[in-house]
Amino acid sequence: MEAQAFRADRTLPVVASITDAAGTGADHAVGWSTMHREDIDAQLHRHGAVLISGFEITSAAEFRAVCAAIRPDLRNYAGGDSPRTGVADQVYTSTEYPADLEVLLHNELSYAGWSPDRLFFGCLNPADTGGETHLADGREISDSLDPAVRDRFERLGVTYLQHLWDADGDAGVGKSWQETFETHDRAAVETYLDDSRMQFEWTSLGLRTAATHPAILEHSVTGERCWHNQADQWHRAIPSVKVAFGGTDDARIDERTAGTETLGNHVTYGDGSEIDVADLMHVRDVSRACEVMFPWHAGDVLVIDNVLAMHGRKPFTGQRRVLAAMA
Repeated sequence: MEAQAFRADRTLPVVASITDAAGTGADHAVGWSTMHREDIDAQLHRHGAVLISGFEITSAAEFRAVCAAIRPDLRNYAGGDSPRTGVADQVYTSTEYPADLEVLLHNELSYAGWSPDRLFFGCLNPADTGGETHLADGREISDSLDPAVRDRFERLGVTYLQHLWDADGDAGVGKSWQETFETHDRAAVETYLDDSRMQFEWTSLGLRTAATHPAILEHSVTGERCWHNQADQWHRAIPSVKVAFGGTDDARIDERTAGTETLGNHVTYGDGSEIDVADLMHVRDVSRACEVMFPWHAGDVLVIDNVLAMHGRKPFTGQRRVLAAMA
């Protein structure tokens, strides 16, 4: 498999262009992906993201077949709080946050009971303008942070706090606990939380959880240290797509207590101490300085190492249709 850097001054993504005369339809895409799965892994462990350009993929089923050819162990999005819709077995819309909002750089499900090591995106229809899936190298972000800020996060880790509403009552902000865990069975949710060593409590509003994770991970193959969290998107005092409690008079939502006493999200250090907002804004600035954007074309498939690389979504206009899968 031949792959070229998208930008000479960035590690990611590398672009593999499909020009085989045998064709670029769905069957050929699956065959090519099966043949090159080890090559894709090798490129991912070096660069963090591989963009495969030239496939003719036109449906969720075809996208899933390509993903499964690379990683047969695809998984459901259970435990995730991003608004998305299942469109095929283990295939979802990439995100359904409003088109005018930017989804900042993050590692998928870094707050949850599990986090994938592979993330797939497939473009069925690019946006008219914008809508790029921007990327950043977690190694570069970690190395570029102020050492004092990086040390605090590395020593203490982060705790993600979430208070989810109950779908059997009045609708709330974001996803209910039933939507988040893809079940109405409380026992099944408790099993997931126990297995994930997450603290939880059923409340009069719904379900309150706390998940403590490292802020920096050592990659299991390369041994490199990678920034791996989304703390700046969870802090209730900082604007982000996660902080969606503004503009409502719902008594269950309070920007001062979101994620704890009231519905919403918040984040602290792993020992429960508050994170300085200035530190989180520094993380945002460094992350943005490291980001790379590429234009989507119909049929493109992007494969991401979810430890080495972070991703996000730029605002857009038009009927953008990008699907997601994970393993």
